[in-house]
Amino acid sequence: MNCISRNCLLLVVLTCLFPFFVFAEIPAGYYDDAVGKSGEDLQKSLSTILNDATDVGYDGLWNLYKTTDRRSDGKVWDMYSDVTNYTFGTDQCGSYGVEGDCYNREHSVPKSWFSERSPMKSDVWHVYPTDGKINGMRSNNPFGEVGSGASSSKNGFSKWGKCVTPGYSGTVFEPNDEYKGDFARTYFYFATRYQSQINNWGGIFISSYPHIVGWQLNMLLRWHEQDPVSQKELDRNEAVYESRQGNRNPFIDYPELVDLIFGDSRNIPFMPDGGDAPYIEAPRNGSTVDMGIASVNSSSSVTVQLSVRGRNIESAVSVEVGGSDSECFSVNRRELTADEVNNGTTVELAYRSSVVGSHEAVLEISGGGLKSPIIVNLKGRAIDDFVALPAKDITKNSFVAVWTPKSEATDYELNVWYDDYSSSAPEKDILDVTFSSKPGSWTYEGYTAVESGKLRLGSGSDDGSAISPVVDLSADDVSITVEASPYKTTDNSVLYILVDDEPVDEISLPEGTVTKTIPFKGGTKSSKITFKAEKDHRVYLHSVKVKSGGGSTPVVLDGYPRRVGDVNEYMVSDLTPAVQYHYTVTPYIGEEAQSVSNTISVSTWSAAVDDMEADRVLIFTSGNVLHILNAPMNAVASWYTMDGRLCGSRILHSEEVEWELPEGIYIVRVVSPSLQNTVRVHSSR
Repeated sequence: MNCISRNCLLLVVLTCLFPFFVFAEIPAGYYDDAVGKSGEDLQKSLSTILNDATDVGYDGLWNLYKTTDRRSDGKVWDMYSDVTNYTFGTDQCGSYGVEGDCYNREHSVPKSWFSERSPMKSDVWHVYPTDGKINGMRSNNPFGEVGSGASSSKNGFSKWGKCVTPGYSGTVFEPNDEYKGDFARTYFYFATRYQSQINNWGGIFISSYPHIVGWQLNMLLRWHEQDPVSQKELDRNEAVYESRQGNRNPFIDYPELVDLIFGDSRNIPFMPDGGDAPYIEAPRNGSTVDMGIASVNSSSSVTVQLSVRGRNIESAVSVEVGGSDSECFSVNRRELTADEVNNGTTVELAYRSSVVGSHEAVLEISGGGLKSPIIVNLKGRAIDDFVALPAKDITKNSFVAVWTPKSEATDYELNVWYDDYSSSAPEKDILDVTFSSKPGSWTYEGYTAVESGKLRLGSGSDDGSAISPVVDLSADDVSITVEASPYKTTDNSVLYILVDDEPVDEISLPEGTVTKTIPFKGGTKSSKITFKAEKDHRVYLHSVKVKSGGGSTPVVLDGYPRRVGDVNEYMVSDLTPAVQYHYTVTPYIGEEAQSVSNTISVSTWSAAVDDMEADRVLIFTSGNVLHILNAPMNAVASWYTMDGRLCGSRILHSEEVEWELPEGIYIVRVVSPSLQNTVRVHSSR
């Protein structure tokens, strides 16, 4: 998600759109320690600034609300209900029965997520006065978006029910559009101030930067864009700063900080007064390049092309490999000119090792006037085994399949196919369960408990299992989609999945919420599915969906499988543009076939890439990656579900951009003052 990346431009835009705004002056020097920093370093510096605050205590919030959340008529400003008219003090909850009875203190980040610890419990930046009844209906469910048929407050102002936001299917609370940006900036504040303390709070706030789980972050970025900073937020920012708590929300003062910390501009330094400081746009500081798998039996290195692009670079830039396993990695160019970096260039990374195991190093980009080096993590794995490697030399109608040598192999057999989605049976739902409670039709063994709308499997001393009722898994195209998260990030959590007591898959859960779809064959009309976690490796099971049909049929290319001789690469040609292909390789020793390799997927280029008109935008997908080529600078790309729900949008800062989309069919629209282009795309893994 991209926001406007320079504060001066943002102020011009907001002033044009909202001329009635009164922008309070930010205290001189308040953000000085954050200036010039970017990404994670920027978030950490802001955390230090925000923690220079006073804990007013839980009871102290009642008094703060009289200035921080006062409407122009002197009543309580309630963001959950549009029918309340509360008087401060007089209408404080005790008990309530219906909407409109009284107001209480609503933790927009539920206090159960962080075990009611201080100062989070009484931080007025996320604890708002709201209607008691609607607060109770929100419970401790996360924010999200609901579909038709959801419950709501009066006038449909706030809603709650099953989530339709991509990436989560549990129960959520959807605030009114008028306040979605307010709550988004609240969550950005919370993730920033408490970044060093967070440990999978509610499955929403995670221990790794940027400290908000992916599906929630994408939604909040969208809310932030769609509902800009309001006069209410500006006034509240001043009131909180002048109160006993005494800190500010930086995402209200400088909305572009959202993109600099949580969005696509994490390499751009924070320059509140504008300026032309040198910075690197790509690669992102702290990002990781996975070089993949190399064979200790091969003299060839695994290579990856890395784009290097900067702005305002003043002099030559140094590119060096260092770190614990630096001898395994190399870069083909160790110095780049300022013009090369400012215009965008490419370096080639190489990985090879004669020692089996995983290897790590860092690539450091420095000089050129950069305030601090850009660090890119490198990793690779060397094996003494036979594997297929990622394809190379990919064009619109060919690619070169690559694999490692196999000891004593005299020949190799290459198989190539694609997935035909037109011949599959109609999609059929077999099971769709969200574990906001324990379904009575399931059975449970060991330790299981529903916590925060999720089913916990396992404890410190007991395994835990949930077993489905009897389901028909006899079709050949069954898929099991599981959404889960770790109980704690230190648990080394693993979710085991069995069908009729036979292992099917296991999902490692290091942190955050993971959604995985598992193709399955071999079930019966009376199968049962077991989801299990072992003691001390506890798991939260969010939801399970089982369906058949709607899949694909593999179609093998003419002439394949074919024996290609004692070689370690082979060109596959006469392919169709913009199609995802797959290949495996089987070694032969004489006429005896050995074990087949892993599967490699590769997408051919679109034919339009070679003959695209100069003023035409090309929009297409390869697998689950959306590509936009030839885009005008500062055009806006938006993508929607087929029923018209906006999934996200971003400002395009280069002619060629790409990002991953969840599986599904989307409408993608690119708009600029000079053009509008809309296409339908299919994202698949």
